[in-house]
Amino acid sequence: MMLPSRSAKPPGMGKLPVLILLLALAGCAERWTRPGTTEAEADATNAACADQSRLAVPQQLVWQMVEPSRIERDRRCRRRGDREVCYVDTRYIPARYAWVDVNTSPRDAWRRECMRAQGFAFEGYRPLRLQ
Repeated sequence: MMLPSRSAKPPGMGKLPVLILLLALAGCAERWTRPGTTEAEADATNAACADQSRLAVPQQLVWQMVEPSRIERDRRCRRRGDREVCYVDTRYIPARYAWVDVNTSPRDAWRRECMRAQGFAFEGYRPLRLQ
């Protein structure tokens, strides 16, 4: 019987910082400004440009690797009499593949250019308002 190691991470702990970062970024909206335009008008124009960009740059799905393969090692130690005995468990995690839209970046560039063409300037990000 192998005892759990105190240094072993709970499952999924390596992904927690990435998840927190994604949640933080998901809570932000772009801020576009143009003299004499309200934030609501800018948001409506941004949505219209996003619709146009989906027509201009259609989705193109490609099957590709989204996470490379890796080897995880877990060291477990326990006392056996007056000695400490350690075991290293090694397991291979295969690469993960998924369908990925390779036109996401060109579509976003098209939307940003649409906003600039209508006289808007990108001012950064603002907190997303949930109402």
